[in-house]
Amino acid sequence: MSVNQPPAGFPINQPVVIEQGTKVRDITTQLKAEGVVQSEQVLYYLLAFFHDPADIKASTYVFDEPLDMLAVAKRLTEGDFDTDLLRFTHTEGERVTAIANRADALFVNFDAERFIQNALQYEGMLFPETYLVPPTYTDAELLTLFLETFAEKIAPFKPAIASSTFSEKEVLILASILEREANSPESMAMVSGILQNRLEIGMALQADATIEYVIDTPLGELPEGQLASELRELDSPYNSYLYPGLPPTPIGNPGTDAIYATLNPTESDFFYYITGEDGVFYYAKTYDEHRANIAKYLR
Repeated sequence: MSVNQPPAGFPINQPVVIEQGTKVRDITTQLKAEGVVQSEQVLYYLLAFFHDPADIKASTYVFDEPLDMLAVAKRLTEGDFDTDLLRFTHTEGERVTAIANRADALFVNFDAERFIQNALQYEGMLFPETYLVPPTYTDAELLTLFLETFAEKIAPFKPAIASSTFSEKEVLILASILEREANSPESMAMVSGILQNRLEIGMALQADATIEYVIDTPLGELPEGQLASELRELDSPYNSYLYPGLPPTPIGNPGTDAIYATLNPTESDFFYYITGEDGVFYYAKTYDEHRANIAKYLR
């Protein structure tokens, strides 16, 4: 195959973003990495000798068919200013219903109710990322994009999942809890170890995040008179105070940090944790130590 020909995996209808101020060498390296060209060196020489590098346009490029390298070089000097893509950021831990509500306000052909109906079965597998997509994107197209991105991102974790004591679904369930219960890679690893300590002895997880998934409200934001202590008696399989073990499904869509923490927990003798009013995590081995931490850091 001629080096001028497009690679076999040429990205069709996928946004390729050239940021403002990117050097020509970096652009050619990026386009080789993203499968747009076969050779970054040849593209560099094409741009250097047959085009003015100053004419290269920072833009979001979307190719509707494979282009050879000569056509790619020409396209770079013209820019793609008619793509009109929208930036949609799906954040770590976000649940299906929240995604649907935000997307419904952004995309003209999006059906929130249909998205929820089709996507709920994939809760935990809608990968959090910033996506650049057309304003005409449908709910089906967005769901497909999420799932395809998840398949790509979960692939490196497959060997670790296969050698763990958890199934892939269980990894996603625990990772989704970590997204809501912890706030950094370090605290995720610590909390992961603590929750797995609890699972090992049959102790209830006692994670507020699982109850919040049912009532769709953080316990700290409850209306006046609605006590969090009462809601912890809610009879639901997602109530991890009443029912030991993992809830039946993920409670949101975790990112790679939470998945990594699930598979690589920090080992400790701790069984309890709180986040103090200062945002710092405090850990305890016994319930008495836990109560002392509550009294000291939450009151």
